[in-house]
Amino acid sequence: MDDSLKIALILAYGYLLGSVPAAYVIGRAVKGIDIRKVGSGNVGASNVFFNVGRFWVVPLGIFDLFVKGLTPIYLARGLGLDIEIQAVAGLLAVVGHNWPIFLGLKGGRGVAPTIGVLIGLARPELAVVVVVAGAGWATTKDSPVWVLVGFVSFPITALLWDRPTAVVLALAGLLLITVTKRLASNSLGTQGVSKPRLLFNRLVFDRDIADRDAWMGRDASKG
Repeated sequence: MDDSLKIALILAYGYLLGSVPAAYVIGRAVKGIDIRKVGSGNVGASNVFFNVGRFWVVPLGIFDLFVKGLTPIYLARGLGLDIEIQAVAGLLAVVGHNWPIFLGLKGGRGVAPTIGVLIGLARPELAVVVVVAGAGWATTKDSPVWVLVGFVSFPITALLWDRPTAVVLALAGLLLITVTKRLASNSLGTQGVSKPRLLFNRLVFDRDIADRDAWMGRDASKG
């Protein structure tokens, strides 16, 4: 098979696989709900945990992390494609998860597939994120803040450790994707919250308001 065809197929595979909305499917199949209209409105593990059931986070996490995040990289590697293509395939899986073609470009936050990409390309950087985010969560019980801090460390640690350029750029891309998704969100906004405060809440807390319990328990269909 020609390399250009291999590249086209693996990139399409990465995005389309990432677009498979497993959290949405689980919500429909298990409780008959549209996960986009309850809780945070996020098509991801945290919303499934609170509004479908904690058990379902396990199969969801396995699919999003290992199938979405890892298989595009390993498949590209198995086809003999360069690390640059492996990295782009992984990034497209996260893009597909966050902006899935099957749900009108309204998807999850991409944390699980991002971890899968890190397992495939950047395990040392993943270890830093696990330590930082884990320690932060144990202290504050507010994981989004520390996930962001961990993600900011991606390109910094990669540069300090003199990692390949493709890996550094991929990690910078993962950070950019995360920040863009947080700021854009799936929400239409919250009444009574100014635009600057709304953007701050989204970037730092990954929600429109600071109160986590109120956010997770709201009716997302009402904004």
